[in-house]
Amino acid sequence: MLHVALGVEDVDRALRFYRDALGFSVLARDRFDGARIGRVLGVGAGSVEAVLLRREGFLLHLLQRSATSDGAMHTSPLGAHLALAVDDLASTLHSLRDRGVMIEEHTLIGHAPGVRSCLVRDADGVPVLLCEMPAGAASAWDDDPPDA
Repeated sequence: MLHVALGVEDVDRALRFYRDALGFSVLARDRFDGARIGRVLGVGAGSVEAVLLRREGFLLHLLQRSATSDGAMHTSPLGAHLALAVDDLASTLHSLRDRGVMIEEHTLIGHAPGVRSCLVRDADGVPVLLCEMPAGAASAWDDDPPDA
């Protein structure tokens, strides 16, 4: 497993709970461009503030939507997703298609050389982000991704 992500309405309030009350450590805090995060997670425009936390080897990603380019705020959080590492994204997606799994084709994206991801949905519609990240590969969130 790579991480579990939770959409939150207020990342600072969420940090008071997860960091201050439950003892998670902050590993990184970033803001992602709306178009980029929208393509990866299959959500609408607006940037996302993201905080990556760790506690006893468990990784938690808190995601808060920010204003869209026209200044409008999203009122609902992003929701939750599970991110899993896979050895070969293409063969994994092929196998899942054969099993009738819903694949969000528009989220298939190359992030860096050898690093790709795609969102699929479980039987209840829960998003699962599959990430191919060879050992030593760049972060899935590097700037200027190549086409998948």
